[in-house]
Amino acid sequence: MSVSIYQSHLEAAPKQYTLLKMLRPPVYEIELSNNQLIGVCYYKDGSSKRYQVNATFSNRRMVIADFLSAVEAMAALLLKFPKHPFGTNGFAVANVTQELADGLTAIEVKAITEAIWAASRQAKRTVISTEVSYQGQVISQ
Repeated sequence: MSVSIYQSHLEAAPKQYTLLKMLRPPVYEIELSNNQLIGVCYYKDGSSKRYQVNATFSNRRMVIADFLSAVEAMAALLLKFPKHPFGTNGFAVANVTQELADGLTAIEVKAITEAIWAASRQAKRTVISTEVSYQGQVISQ
């Protein structure tokens, strides 16, 4: 099962990363929901690791309301995963699963993308491409 999920995420990555895709980098899937972040890292051999971080956000629009708290929580989540050999860059997929009245706004998508980039730098886990989805449907790549 994990191999097909891994492969589907690699296929969804932008074409400019064709060379990197051949190196079979890790794929981080981060699920954002009410006061928790769940992360799964898929590896090329089909294995995966799953961790959860609980964080208290003051608002349902958590990334906008508490940007720094969201970055710290994402960095803590990424630090739970081991570093990859040779500093291999990875891909990140963020999925917002909590129900929002009017979905994600463009600024929220940008904030989620920036939070992932900032958290990956803070955790020293290089992410070069980020995809944002809302309840499983891709919004931004």
